[in-house]
This record gives sequence, structure tokens and C-alpha cells, in this order.
Amino acid sequence: MSLLAIVGALLVASGVIGLQMAPKMVEVQKERGKMPLDNNAVTDADRERVMRGSSVLITLIGFGLILFSVL
Repeated sequence: MSLLAIVGALLVASGVIGLQMAPKMVEVQKERGKMPLDNNAVTDADRERVMRGSSVLITLIGFGLILFSVL
């Protein structure tokens, strides 16, 4: 197994975990005071959507690395 495939698998795992944990991460950030300065500008739903989008991007990059290493 090549290094690219291993890195890709780790990215896929990280992305999938991020998708599942996004609501909890937003909740914990809120509890710890890690909110934007203007609370009205960005809602929790917006923050969760961004975290899920980042997770999807990380997952797709991981799949791309796996495919690149196989081909």
C-alpha cells in the first residue's frame, strides 16, 4: 500500500468523523465561548454547515488520493 493511499484513507476517516461530529463540535465551541464577535451575523446552523462542507471536502480529497495511488 502506497503512502498516498494511507494518507487518503486517513483523510477519508477524518472527514467522515467530522461529518458525524459537526453538531457536537459547534455545541462545544459555543460552551467554551469560541463564538464569532457578532453573534447575530453567524448562526449555529451556518457554522455547522461550514464544518460539514469542510468535512466533505476533506473526504473527497482523501478519495482522490486513494484513486490516484491505485491508478
